[in-house]
Amino acid sequence: MNNIFKGLITAIITPFKNNQLDLVALGKILEYQIEHNVDGVVIAGTTGEGSSLSHNEYKILLQSAIAIVQKRMPIIAGCCSSNTMVALDIALICQEVGVDGLMCTIPPYVKPTTEGIYQHIKTIHDATSLPIMIYNTQSRTGVNISDENILRLADLPRVMALKDTGTDIERPLRLNPLLKQIKQNFNLLTGDDPIALAYRAHGGVGCVSVAGNIVPKLCKNLQICCERNDFATALTIHQQLFPLYQALFAETNPMPVKYAASYLGLCTEELRLPLVAASTETRKSIVQAMNTLI
Repeated sequence: MNNIFKGLITAIITPFKNNQLDLVALGKILEYQIEHNVDGVVIAGTTGEGSSLSHNEYKILLQSAIAIVQKRMPIIAGCCSSNTMVALDIALICQEVGVDGLMCTIPPYVKPTTEGIYQHIKTIHDATSLPIMIYNTQSRTGVNISDENILRLADLPRVMALKDTGTDIERPLRLNPLLKQIKQNFNLLTGDDPIALAYRAHGGVGCVSVAGNIVPKLCKNLQICCERNDFATALTIHQQLFPLYQALFAETNPMPVKYAASYLGLCTEELRLPLVAASTETRKSIVQAMNTLI
């Protein structure tokens, strides 16, 4: 199976207008990504406020994205619930509409055990035919997937990647030699822009990026330089991007990036409660950082 989970994958925002999906803005956002040759997009993940969407909105969002993209890049759908059966319902919607892959989050809030995490992912895997990227985000779920569980899940035919959000940049060094004994093309990606370079240098193959919403060209070039082993140029790009990283993560994601996207004219900055607009201080930091890059 070709592994679509690699390079620059932008975790796109979901645009709203008057508390409804803004499908015109969705077109702008997706065309902006296509224009800059990103390797794929995640729709309705954390950055896309997936947990705030009804099942009907989720389906409409994915159908609209598929119609806009027309196979010009892979579409990966976020699949997150603390209830495995609800997550499975979401996964089946994804399969029905024809996305290219799933990003399955470790169930939040309930703090499942190692076996519970395995059975959650396996249930979705066995009921669908889509390739899966596991999403490990301890700060939001309260649990951290173990190396042993990653290796066990990698043995499932269509579990193809891990998106790892956190500071464990040693994980690729530990796991890659072991993963190659199980599956030659299992990919490790970071979900944190500030460690994108370090994770790649240690054997990761990409980043699921928030900053890619705003500066996809630079984020893509960073990944290209790493692919070419030109880490000196990659470091220069990473240093250029660092003030933007700081601004985008000064408050809870996606509050800052929604404002940044509105500053570019891609959409409104509207969020759904309990998320609220970024603070004045964060807005100033975003504008300052963006003005040096765009």
